[in-house]
Amino acid sequence: MQKRVGATRWAAWLLVVAGLTACGGGGSDTAQPARMQASPMLQSEARVQLSGVHASVGVKSRALAPATLPLLARVQLGELILAKGAPLREDGVRLVGVSRSLAETAAPDDLAARWHWKTTPAGTKVAALSVLASGAHGLRLALRVEALPADALLRVYSQARPETVYELAGKQVLETIERNLAAGETGDAAQTWWTPELGADEQTLEIELPPDTDPQALRVSVPQVSHIFEDLSVPPEGTLVSKINESDTCNLDASCYDEGAAQRNAVARMVFTKDGSTYACTGTLLNDLASSGTPYFLSANHCISTQAAASSLQTDWFYRSPTCNSRTLSSASVRRFGGATLLYASSASDISFMRLNEVPPIGAMFAAWDATPQASGAAVYGLHHPRTDLLKISLGSVVGELSCTNLSGTQFTCNGTSGNFYQVQWTKGTTESGSSGSALFRGGYVVGTLFGGAATCTPSGGFDVYGRLEVAFKDGISQWLGGGSGDVPRNAFAELVDRLLTVDPTIPISPSKKLIRRE
Repeated sequence: MQKRVGATRWAAWLLVVAGLTACGGGGSDTAQPARMQASPMLQSEARVQLSGVHASVGVKSRALAPATLPLLARVQLGELILAKGAPLREDGVRLVGVSRSLAETAAPDDLAARWHWKTTPAGTKVAALSVLASGAHGLRLALRVEALPADALLRVYSQARPETVYELAGKQVLETIERNLAAGETGDAAQTWWTPELGADEQTLEIELPPDTDPQALRVSVPQVSHIFEDLSVPPEGTLVSKINESDTCNLDASCYDEGAAQRNAVARMVFTKDGSTYACTGTLLNDLASSGTPYFLSANHCISTQAAASSLQTDWFYRSPTCNSRTLSSASVRRFGGATLLYASSASDISFMRLNEVPPIGAMFAAWDATPQASGAAVYGLHHPRTDLLKISLGSVVGELSCTNLSGTQFTCNGTSGNFYQVQWTKGTTESGSSGSALFRGGYVVGTLFGGAATCTPSGGFDVYGRLEVAFKDGISQWLGGGSGDVPRNAFAELVDRLLTVDPTIPISPSKKLIRRE
């Protein structure tokens, strides 16, 4: 499979004067009918997450009984020094954290030697590891599992707030490992469970073993942490959101517009970890034809293309301002940590399709979708989280189709008047790193996902490239959106499409159609 780069903030097209028309452009003055007549099997309607549905795991409160608190094994890291001008993105996603090694706990025997096991009044045994990284806005610990009792309890919290914990059973960690292995993951990535990011420079991992369980039955290590250097915190409503890395000034607050007012509840800010680095993108909850409530989740292949990355996913819902341009966060904002099961990932249209392992929060919308081609001139909008910012909106129209191909780790090229991607011209707003994977909406229906582009604030407007939903629908995701819930991985046809969609040596690639990442 080719690796897609698809960054969402790029330099302008080289020699752009000649580029738009050649790339299948066209304006609304030549608009065709907005949408082809949809078959009922190619279009779904939306639904809203009902009350009475609860997450299986999550953050909870606990009483602090001194007799049950563990003794800590402590590891401390110095401040992270990033090279001046270090890029805040990689492969088009927003880089928000980097890997740091933990030599002291890199092997199971190393960590076992550091545990201070304490027997509680209930007869259980409890121990904990505390990792401090000075200056971090958050941490994720890489728990590499060789052996873990299924009935063990794992708790993640900070010493600053030990009463607020994320708790799950060992069985759930083992299910994550099994899911990775079943998807073909190998090495450390397959055997690793990433702790949630809780917004502190210290994180404690506590493990409680049932009575009569020998601590030697536990074989785990923490060989690395992901040091979060960008503030991903969820401040209370009414607090000015000035701590996060604000997006460019021409971005439009989604709360100011009627367009997408309902669809806003389908969009989530994504945070996930790959090889120890942590990234941010945008994803969208999708309904299926049966309106089953299965939490299908759409993003970009260049964001999440492996089960290990999907397993590390955490999502922020309703991450937007409560009122127009308030620059404060809605009190409805809520975080989910349970990861996802990767069902489909293809570079052919740069689409990643998952099923969330936890139910979305009450009030989340399962977005409608349309798996029919969209005509030039169709009015569209995008909902996204640029630079991990509060939800923004971009407004524009489809101006044509493109065929896009990777050139290198920092470039891709698009050409022609047909292909697996839409070219979208913005009239208001823009996109940036972190917007990657966000949905393109036509009349409230999802029709594509953000791959990359040339949208900027200076000059304003510009255009972006979106993977066409109907391409992925025909390629395989119809088996789930059609109402099924199977666990079938990417099909063989998808792999064949990836191999076939290579550069035709008979087609010249014009430099006017090349996209280059802005560093």
